[in-house]
Amino acid sequence: MASKAVKSAPSPFLPFMDAHAKALKMNLQDLTVEALKSLFGHVYYIWRTFKPALGEKDGLKYYGNVWAALADMSFDGAMAKFGLKEVKDLPTLGRIVEDCFIGVPALYITRRNTETEHVGHVQWCANPAYGPSDCTYCRHDYYRQEVYLTYVYIWELIEKAKKAGLKEEILVELPSGRCRDGAACACQIILRTRAANPDLPLPEVERKFIDLEMGNQEPVAYILKKQKRTFEEQGPGSFLGFFAVDFLAWLQLFLNVKPKAKDIYLKLWQTFPKMWIKDAKLDLEIGKIKTAEDIASIIAYCEKKKYIAFKQVKNADGTVTLTSEADPFVQVGDMLQAPPAYKADLAAMDEDFIANVLKATRTDKKASFKIKSHIAKGAKTTEIVVSMK
Repeated sequence: MASKAVKSAPSPFLPFMDAHAKALKMNLQDLTVEALKSLFGHVYYIWRTFKPALGEKDGLKYYGNVWAALADMSFDGAMAKFGLKEVKDLPTLGRIVEDCFIGVPALYITRRNTETEHVGHVQWCANPAYGPSDCTYCRHDYYRQEVYLTYVYIWELIEKAKKAGLKEEILVELPSGRCRDGAACACQIILRTRAANPDLPLPEVERKFIDLEMGNQEPVAYILKKQKRTFEEQGPGSFLGFFAVDFLAWLQLFLNVKPKAKDIYLKLWQTFPKMWIKDAKLDLEIGKIKTAEDIASIIAYCEKKKYIAFKQVKNADGTVTLTSEADPFVQVGDMLQAPPAYKADLAAMDEDFIANVLKATRTDKKASFKIKSHIAKGAKTTEIVVSMK
């Protein structure tokens, strides 16, 4: 049984995404796809960073808190979309759960939505579809946690619903999860009140694999057609989601392990330079790095992977200046009322990130850089001067 469709208003963040797409010289569709890859790659590497730094128990707890915070945002968005002031019953909560999954994006099919039971089937989800291409056992370690974290996400939606007026106790079951079990055709989301009949047969899971139906189509384009939604509706949430996840991960460290927070956050971002250098050299057609222009171009390429657009100017003295007029990490941090410490750590992360780009290119002995100004420190632009011996 499908919920009645609600026509979505244009995202208020579409102009924000459009501005960055223009600066990055990308169209909305391509930026949405890249943002999804970044978002679900980032949550994976947050887990991969948290687990060894904090231990499995605390790492999973603080990583789970990131997803709970995302659930809060999604719940508030669904309430606004549906014009709701309160959640009176399970069918209303079921509509909200469906909408939250749709925004991931996921292909969520509501199979039952009664006063006592909600059953939804997730036939496709951007996580793991756009997740990392890491070694199999590392991915399995991660996805084993993701089914549990779906519980965390749904429990938080239920808590938000209770604060909005829901009186009944809601029980949650997840008999199957596609990220955990590749043989499953759907994740099953089951919500029941105490009055539900647990012996009532569940709706049959349709034996189909959406992944195979897509063929060579871009997955999110295929899914949005199925959802009858557009890139203008999906893109801004995916784009902002990447930066929101980064801030929320930092915030968990800041709130719970403050003395180690900065070092762990820097460790997270040390993951990426070595991953991006090979592509940078290939795409830029740079063989051996010989000049300041070469290394500056590689730095700018890696910064673009973080969605920060830099203009590059060669100076008379042989140095190169990189200038950016916008920093989406800072902008989204401001939207989420991030404390000043986040901006301070963003500036520290950028310096450490560029230093690791030099290490990854083996130019750290002959190339150098200086960050003359940074938006995270209150400047109008971020300006980096790169030189080569």
